[in-house]
Amino acid sequence: MRLLAVRLQNLNSLSGMHEVRFDAVPLSTAGVFLITGPTGAGKSTLLDAMTLALYGRAARYGNDKADEMMSRHTMECFAEVDFETGGRKLRATWRLGKTKGGNLRPVQRTLADASTLEILADKGREMDPMIESLTGLDAQRFLRSVLLAQGQFAAFLKAKPNERAELLEKITGTEIYSDLSVLAYETHKAKDEAARLLKERLGAVQVLDEEKRTQLETDLTAARTSAESLRMDSDAASRQLHAQREHGSIAREITKLIVTSRSQQEAVTAASHEASHAKAGAEAAKQERARREPVWEQAAGMAAQSEQFEKQLGESRTMYQTWAKDQKEASARRATAEKALATHLEATEALEEWLRQNAGDAQLGEALPKLRTSLRAWRSAYEKLAEHRKCHAEAAALKQKLAEVEAHANELAKQRDEKNAKLKRDRAESERLGKMLEGQREVVRRAELVAGFDEHRHDLKTGEPCPLCGALEHPYAHTTTDFESQLQGARKLLGTLEKQWEKAGRDLGTLERELAKNEAEVAAEKKRAAEMKKRVMELEAPTDEELRQWEAEEKEKRMALAGLPHSGEPGYGPDAAERELGALEQRVTVFAKRRDEAAQKRGERQRLESDIQLATQEDAAKSKRLEELKNEGVTLRAKADALKSQLNELLGGRTLAQDREQHENRVATAEKIWREAEAKLNALQTQMAATLAKLEQLEVRRKPFEGQAVPDEEGLRHLEMAAKRLDDEFAARRTELGSLQQQVINDDAARKRRETGGAELQAAEAEALRWGRLRELIGSADGAKFSKFAQSLTLRQLIGLANEHLKVLAERYRLMAAEGDELDLRIVDLYQANVDRPMESLSGGESFLASLALALGLSELASRHHPIDSLFIDEGFGTLDTGTLEVALSALENLRSRGKTIGLISHVELLKERLTTQVRVVRGAGGTSRIEVVA
Repeated sequence: MRLLAVRLQNLNSLSGMHEVRFDAVPLSTAGVFLITGPTGAGKSTLLDAMTLALYGRAARYGNDKADEMMSRHTMECFAEVDFETGGRKLRATWRLGKTKGGNLRPVQRTLADASTLEILADKGREMDPMIESLTGLDAQRFLRSVLLAQGQFAAFLKAKPNERAELLEKITGTEIYSDLSVLAYETHKAKDEAARLLKERLGAVQVLDEEKRTQLETDLTAARTSAESLRMDSDAASRQLHAQREHGSIAREITKLIVTSRSQQEAVTAASHEASHAKAGAEAAKQERARREPVWEQAAGMAAQSEQFEKQLGESRTMYQTWAKDQKEASARRATAEKALATHLEATEALEEWLRQNAGDAQLGEALPKLRTSLRAWRSAYEKLAEHRKCHAEAAALKQKLAEVEAHANELAKQRDEKNAKLKRDRAESERLGKMLEGQREVVRRAELVAGFDEHRHDLKTGEPCPLCGALEHPYAHTTTDFESQLQGARKLLGTLEKQWEKAGRDLGTLERELAKNEAEVAAEKKRAAEMKKRVMELEAPTDEELRQWEAEEKEKRMALAGLPHSGEPGYGPDAAERELGALEQRVTVFAKRRDEAAQKRGERQRLESDIQLATQEDAAKSKRLEELKNEGVTLRAKADALKSQLNELLGGRTLAQDREQHENRVATAEKIWREAEAKLNALQTQMAATLAKLEQLEVRRKPFEGQAVPDEEGLRHLEMAAKRLDDEFAARRTELGSLQQQVINDDAARKRRETGGAELQAAEAEALRWGRLRELIGSADGAKFSKFAQSLTLRQLIGLANEHLKVLAERYRLMAAEGDELDLRIVDLYQANVDRPMESLSGGESFLASLALALGLSELASRHHPIDSLFIDEGFGTLDTGTLEVALSALENLRSRGKTIGLISHVELLKERLTTQVRVVRGAGGTSRIEVVA
């Protein structure tokens, strides 16, 4: 995966639009560049924008809640990343906005093809798995392999072995091993508890013996027989109580219906008289309406004739208005035509005057084609000359730059030769000091032996053998030599030699690193010189003579355009000539257009004069017709008014409809009263018939009780008490029966559980044993048992990858896992006979180089199947001295040969001087910042 560009708008202090192109010069050619700026200016926001666009979450927050990322007083923010993976360029976008009311809109995320802009996914749940599939990185792996946090590895180096598994788990994202360990422990615990409970339950199952079972079945049979007998007695008592209640109800209902039928008969008689009276009123109203029919017929004829007159009068008025409108329009047309003729005459005169003044433009049309051909020829010569001049200038600049690069390479080679000579001298001096050191160590050793026996010299006696060497002569027995002083002097000289030898070793190592750096710079300069020579050969730049020939040809072709007004002015080019030629062509076009327009206007004048004559005739004809229509309307009005007067006298001031409606209403009202009276009579008759029918039905229902006395309340109460007593006895016996049945069911179930429980218990114990074995291997309550084992394997992989980088960063040291504790990390000192020592013994700069090697190793480990070509490393360079910093930067620059681009996030001044290609986050006014890319 390679990051190509990041764009962002209104994120934290980076208000407004910002863009950083990693695929464009100077960042694409730098290899290692610096992201710098004051604390709080927005360096981390640039990294947040990358993870927002790709995964919808800010890098520093660790979750998907990025609502507070929007800059204050803005309505929208977004982050966008262009990246390349698997030979395909993609674009991931994250966008957040507000409504007019200030509420946040839902986040919008899209993934598109950066070349075609085709949308591949537009929802977070679609984007995350697609990006992970394309890049092989989810959000956590992206943070571990692209955005490298040095602080985590610095803590990892100095952690205790027991804490290192937890830190390694967080750094590598392998929490699943802890989860598996806890799962094995918890599952075994649950399986073992289930087997124990099952065993306890089987021991608590109680089964009846055969005697009690037989007695239970006998009691159950007896209870069933007794319950059935009680049920039959209870049903008989209930039926008797129901029959007596029904007898009393029938007798009371018959008495009530007899009274009702008498009152209904009286109501039917009164309703019959009322209906007869209403029928007579309705007949009288119908007769009065029949006598009025002839008057309505006469009035209808007169009304029809009056309506005809009114209709004719309306049509006459409509026609009058139409003719009046037409006459007005005819007058307006005549006035318009007269005005148009006057305007036409004025415009025609102005056009003729313009044609006379610009008569010279008629001759331009013949010269334009020749000028156009000359312009094309000059443009071609002009552009070729510009191209050759550019190529000539570029070749000259490259040759000058090539000379500078070759001079610099020679200077570096000279420095290399000087350092090689000094290296030989220093190695010889180091070897000399080493030999002197070994000799002095032997002197000290001997002096220590002599000094150790100094106090025993006085015990030696002449003629007696020495207890140490057996000699009979003892020349130092009574000497005055101070061997202790000689020993101190020898030790002092040894210390001085050791310091000189160590200093010579350090100087030799520094010189070797400088020489390696110098070799790399010489190779780089030679490569640049070769590329420049190749570029000069590819340019095929013209010679000075060829360039002068092109200039002469361009000047010759330019002279062919001398007819253009400004062709001789300085700085005159083909574009200016094109504009002048276009202006001349426009003048020719305008002249031809206006000449045609003048010819057209001459024909339009005759048409306008004809239109005026026709409009005048039409206006006179329509005025005459308007007078005729006016007289016709006056006559029709007089006839209509006379008919209306006669109709008013005939109907007594009412209209025909009103008079007809008055008599129809009288008839309708009388018929309504009649119908209501008839309906009331029918309803009463129906009710009385229903009452009589109900009486007949009740008499039929009373026949079974004929000869029996109607029960009173006391008798019914005694029957209810007897029925309730029998029902209670039946309910009690039924409860007893249910209890006995449940005892039989429980005993059957217990017998069945005892039969099947043995196999179930055996299976549960086997399952608990299987999980117990797994718990012994990997299980623990805190998950540490399996996690430590898994993290030790991960640590060994990480150490192997980190040591590859440490060979370049600090060739003196290697990382290793301690013997006996697979999570105890040790440092191997190759300059001290491969001795291993604790990580705490490293200096601040050495710790940084070791943690940087681990970070680079983790990046490779996390991206083993999907190469990562873009890395961003955070703070930590402030602990390095100048020499160590140079080594670290040279190692990082060497990663460029693998196609990697590396960004360092720091505000260390030394880095700013060393890395000139920078992405600067510059703090501005009001808490906002801007981004600048400089080289």
